[in-house]
Amino acid sequence: MSTDHARSRPRRRALAASTAAIALLVAGCGGDAAAGVPEATAQCGPVEFPELQFGSHLLGDTAPPIPYSSVPPTSGWHTSGAPPVGAFDRPISEAQQVSTLEGGAVVVTYNDLPPDELDVLATTLGGALDDRVLLTPYDQLSPGEVALASWGAVQRCGGVDAEAVTTYVEAFADPVDTHIPSANDTR
Repeated sequence: MSTDHARSRPRRRALAASTAAIALLVAGCGGDAAAGVPEATAQCGPVEFPELQFGSHLLGDTAPPIPYSSVPPTSGWHTSGAPPVGAFDRPISEAQQVSTLEGGAVVVTYNDLPPDELDVLATTLGGALDDRVLLTPYDQLSPGEVALASWGAVQRCGGVDAEAVTTYVEAFADPVDTHIPSANDTR
């Protein structure tokens, strides 16, 4: 990982926190959401900004010492090593999800999607977006639910909304230089 990319993480987190604060301030004043924050759609609710948690690296499969502040997690304790990106057909642990968020990518989780909707989601996230996204099943969501998570932010959808997914990833994700390859990865 380049030093420039590593140095950009604190700036990215500060930007996400600032954007969250501005969005809350503007929303509280009755105005429109801050520029850069994706809007709610017919399928997806507004972007939420859960309490940011701080945490260190966990050893192996150790559970975090305190619960995450959101489901799915958007900050906190995480694994060390290369963050996973790409499409996985098996669940990725919450600690690995947070590691991916720390690396600047977006984690897209889903539960019990019909095969055609899962195909649309995988196709939407493939290609130009695949180095900036982790796609993984997550049984803590309701059946048919999709959640888009980034450091300090989450947007929940009642199904697959390809345009909302693309907008969220473009707003919140950076490419991840190194990663754990998915089962379908040929790199």
